[in-house]
Amino acid sequence: MEIDKKLKELPLTKSNPKTLESLFGKTDIEPMWVADMEFQIAKPIQESLKQRIANSGFGYEYKPESFFKSQNNWYQYNYGIKLNKDHLIYSPSITTTISVLIENLTSENDGIITQPPVFMEFRDVIRNTKRRITKNPLKLADNQYLIDFEDLENKAKQENNKVLIICNPHNPVGRVWTKDELKEVVKICKENNLLLISDEIHKDIILFDNEFTSALKFISDYDKIAVCTSEAKTFNLCGIADSMAIIPNQDIKNSVLKTFKKYNLGRTNALTRVALEAAYNNGRPWLNDVINLIEINIKNIERELVNTKIGLIKPEGTYQVWLDFRKVYNDTKEMFNHLTKKSEIGLNAGHWFGREGALFMRMNIATSNEKVIDAIKKIKKAVPNNVYKK
Repeated sequence: MEIDKKLKELPLTKSNPKTLESLFGKTDIEPMWVADMEFQIAKPIQESLKQRIANSGFGYEYKPESFFKSQNNWYQYNYGIKLNKDHLIYSPSITTTISVLIENLTSENDGIITQPPVFMEFRDVIRNTKRRITKNPLKLADNQYLIDFEDLENKAKQENNKVLIICNPHNPVGRVWTKDELKEVVKICKENNLLLISDEIHKDIILFDNEFTSALKFISDYDKIAVCTSEAKTFNLCGIADSMAIIPNQDIKNSVLKTFKKYNLGRTNALTRVALEAAYNNGRPWLNDVINLIEINIKNIERELVNTKIGLIKPEGTYQVWLDFRKVYNDTKEMFNHLTKKSEIGLNAGHWFGREGALFMRMNIATSNEKVIDAIKKIKKAVPNNVYKK
């Protein structure tokens, strides 16, 4: 995989000096926190974008049949899902769709169930819509995170709780929920009439022969399901790609669509359409190379952490790793400040994903093998002298 040669020149969020100063207290730091890749995008996508720009105008566009065909082929081949055009809504972002779903289908102070430690923007959406966060914390057992189904069932039975948001693959802990786990989630939602929102943006980065199952596989049993997804993470198109909601229940879909029309959301962006169509048609070899490199990075991290007190929750999906510092530090702020200052590597503090992530750190490894190994070595060197097991 080729590293993007213009990384240092681009105005990227992860390297914005003001952002780095605000989060890490310094700007001279290697940013490995934001979930985007450092690879050049696939050559077929580059070529398609060049062809679209050359001698061409940018009038108002619609998505042609070729786009739907390529998208449907991708979903059928990779997930065994046949897309229904009548279920689709295109959206500026996944959090946009989640916000609209929550506002339209719940009332202020209703409970929205999340599974922390989890993507921090879920928390922001819930608070901004004046709803109440109800936690169904994941359980960590034998170095693997599990859904606490007993607790989930109890929370689902509470009358004011109206929605469950799941993340699959889970960000930040890297679990890819099994078909049986999802079946139980859907069962609980159905029994308690909860809207199930499934964020599946990392669905294409599945590692080490794990299998991804979409919540869409269960719509014949229960249709109060909204899948929010995008190929932005898949093909390193976060700065250009939009997202898609797949909503089989027409009443729910029409409710969202009405709001989107009100605010003129979801219009076709010409370059987004071209990039995604090229990705669907010719991006698989590039993606396979990315996955192979991510797996090598994880194996290298495992090797570097042998005989240390730093733990690794081995991811089943995504291109992030969840590092465990519970045997090294006692205080999460001390951990974050010490590691940031001494290693000069900028990672996500685990507590950003909820207090359940305290004493963990999330590290983006969608970069070269050399950079990942160097970063882990710097982190090992930065922690206290007792990092090695006796």
